[in-house]
Amino acid sequence: MYKILVVDDEPTVSSGIKGYLMRSDLEIGHVETALNGFEALDCLRMDTYDLVLTDIQMGMMNGIELMEAILLEQPHLPVIVISAHEKFDFAKRALRLGAKDYLIKPVELDELMRVVDKALQEKKEMGRLTLQRPDADSKDGYLLKKRHEALIELVTETDLQEKDYEDLLREIGNSLKEQGYWYGIAAVHLNLSKGGFSNQDITLMDRKLLKYASVNILEESLSDWCGVAFYGFGNQLVCVIQLEATDHVDTRLPMNSQLNLIGQTIIINLKQYLNVDVTVGMSTLSLDLSMLPKLMEEANAAIEWRKLHPDNHVLYYEDMSALGNMRMMEWAAKVEEMVLHLKTLDEAKLSQELQSAVKILTNLMHSEGLFHSCFGLVVYRLYGLLFDNGQESSSAFRQYDPDVYFRGMEISRKVACLPEYVLGLSEVIRVCISERDQTVVSRITTYIYNHYGNHELKIQDIAGEVHFSAAYVSYLFKRETNKNVWDFVSEVRIEEAKRLLAVTDLKRYEISYQVGYQSPEHFSRMFKRFIGISPADYRKEIRGN
Repeated sequence: MYKILVVDDEPTVSSGIKGYLMRSDLEIGHVETALNGFEALDCLRMDTYDLVLTDIQMGMMNGIELMEAILLEQPHLPVIVISAHEKFDFAKRALRLGAKDYLIKPVELDELMRVVDKALQEKKEMGRLTLQRPDADSKDGYLLKKRHEALIELVTETDLQEKDYEDLLREIGNSLKEQGYWYGIAAVHLNLSKGGFSNQDITLMDRKLLKYASVNILEESLSDWCGVAFYGFGNQLVCVIQLEATDHVDTRLPMNSQLNLIGQTIIINLKQYLNVDVTVGMSTLSLDLSMLPKLMEEANAAIEWRKLHPDNHVLYYEDMSALGNMRMMEWAAKVEEMVLHLKTLDEAKLSQELQSAVKILTNLMHSEGLFHSCFGLVVYRLYGLLFDNGQESSSAFRQYDPDVYFRGMEISRKVACLPEYVLGLSEVIRVCISERDQTVVSRITTYIYNHYGNHELKIQDIAGEVHFSAAYVSYLFKRETNKNVWDFVSEVRIEEAKRLLAVTDLKRYEISYQVGYQSPEHFSRMFKRFIGISPADYRKEIRGN
């Protein structure tokens, strides 16, 4: 059964909509009402809803602000706007924030039912697709899986016979031509740590759906270049590009221009339709279909350079390999892995990378120039993390200065002391990060204690106090306290309400306003949700009747 939240500052309107929805045959089990955006957010944080119907013009927090908060906290929750405003700007902003529909008051009840039914069915269908689409056992799902397997074999197997190619091309469905085309590979790395138009953390199921959608968008985007897209490993997709070959065309400049256009098209379309950030690694081109495995290796090599060039989102193997510094590139990538593990305090992975680094440096000791280049890159890159954590005036900053720490050491001694140096740095950074996070959480709780009585308090206000994003504040507070930020706000409010009920004769509505709730009825609902009894019963109980 569906659960719906209706938000309108006119109680007669919200109760009328509630009654009509409950009498419908749409399998609606419960309809909750709220008088403004703040009450609505409390309801959404305390319970799970399938759909929100909201007015635009309301006191305290209007419908647009409510939608922005929903987009931040529950990006998949559908919203329908019901408003007396016919201005296009309101409708445009609402639709940009993900509104499923925009209805003008007075609403035709049949139209309301149609829109609500459509939104609920879409949510149900999206849930089904999220769970089933990428791994469907249907005939279409089976054929798609076989096609992807054939494409993977085509770009990874190096000893295929002519008949093997014929069989694989037949399995693929003639998406690839055998003659008259230049072939290339685009390796597309999806950043699925965050995404969607709320830019929130992405669940495993959502990742599957986003990858499925990305493949479809890639094939549509690359139709002019006969593009064939399929799943790679992890968060990677693979595109086989086909550019028509002509005798009178120079294969260098025109083809490279097309490769650049292809890379930019991939980035723009995935960002526009799915709000997913990507990096594209482009191989060179070949007229020989049997060269696809080599082109796949080139594309993978190109995309690995994203660790060294985070601002460059299209990377070309031809450009990178022309630098002639593959060994240094690989070493720099390993250094960045160590930096990541230091920042995330992953001691096991840091130790593993450190052992590998020591082994590589040991093998480079015969080449003094190359050794010093690689050694300098790792120690100064790691030392720079002290700057990031504001330690430039500390004793540790002077202690771990590579010029001081390794002064006068022979090459072999430098290698031997590197693990001790890195682990010492790791401990200093761990303490710095822990102290910083505790300080931030302390500032958050202090701000909440000082402002819980503000019924317009928003997570954005709290985040602005500590100069972090709302998403990071929520993550950090949960990690350090094992509590949701808004749960903590509600707890503080209810604890103060308990105190006021116990030691004062203030009326319910006076206490409600004092602890941050505009509506006494909403305050009573929240109090009973936390304490289990009404405010009046609590006062009787605490005062011995």
